[in-house]
Amino acid sequence: MTGRRLVRAAGGVRLEPQPPADPGRAHVRMLAAGVCGTDVQIAARTRPDVASVLGHEGVGVLDGRLVVFNPVGTRDPLSILGHSYDGVFRSWVPVSEVPEDALCTVEPVEPVWLLALCEPLATVLYSWELIAARALLDVGIWGAGPIGVLQAAVAAERGHRVTVVQPSASRRAWLRTQPLGAGVAAVASAQAVPRGLDVAVLCVPKPVMASAVREAADALAPEGLMVLVPGLEPEAAAPTFADPGVGAVRRRHELGRLGEPIVARTLAGKWLRVTGHRGTSLEQLRAASERLRRDPSRYAALVTHRVGPDAAVALINARCAGRARDERGGEIVKVVIDFAAPDG
Repeated sequence: MTGRRLVRAAGGVRLEPQPPADPGRAHVRMLAAGVCGTDVQIAARTRPDVASVLGHEGVGVLDGRLVVFNPVGTRDPLSILGHSYDGVFRSWVPVSEVPEDALCTVEPVEPVWLLALCEPLATVLYSWELIAARALLDVGIWGAGPIGVLQAAVAAERGHRVTVVQPSASRRAWLRTQPLGAGVAAVASAQAVPRGLDVAVLCVPKPVMASAVREAADALAPEGLMVLVPGLEPEAAAPTFADPGVGAVRRRHELGRLGEPIVARTLAGKWLRVTGHRGTSLEQLRAASERLRRDPSRYAALVTHRVGPDAAVALINARCAGRARDERGGEIVKVVIDFAAPDG
């Protein structure tokens, strides 16, 4: 086999030939891969991860069956596909390079590239298992990247009232085109978020986590629940919480494990519950694939760019440079690399 791979370059990625595959080794032939915000952060060198080939949201074929990737393995939860070791932005992935429990067999979905959304959707389902809502809630979501939009979609589907905080006017305009329902509002700043929220879900990049945590803590009702999607470093927690180690709660919930939130006091004296998680379980990945199979058009609307590898390089590098729109002025929200798609 011959193929191509996206490799980290100076402040971005470049496309290069993938060395010939060893015919004596098993390989996952990649069909599609989603570009995550963390991929952009690693490529832009705002994160310290060391993988040369990025990507952890992948769908491919192995021995005639469809598989998606579980980025966080049970043997070493600190070793993450596309972060700690080479990921899925390539034509094939040797099975020997991924942990045994990294591959999850799923049923076919039409179109098949939609399964590139399986892993991010599974992380959202994990969040809502931890939230464990038994009543209708007022939910605030900080960030309207792909994970934030999926969080809004799942919350709205469950009947909750949702406010998405997104400073970008063009992203708010795009969000209004999504099939999320009348229960979702998009606002420019936290000042427009209703006070007394039941749940605040933080889906922003690490560089702005400190401000998002502060805003969410102010908007939450006493004993409200804060959900950490990205990591929360002690220095980002310290301006809000009396105990800057609250971000460690994510380590309690790895690979589908469920547990109670921690109770933390803010510097303003408000007591809040805080939860979060890392990775997903195979069961959550299968549940996500089933949602995609049942309602493909709803989730396909999230994908703003389904492109071949050449065009993906340009889009990723645009995001690394801080640009949110493509050359035609279209919002770059979710990019899926379709290894069978023509470039352009």
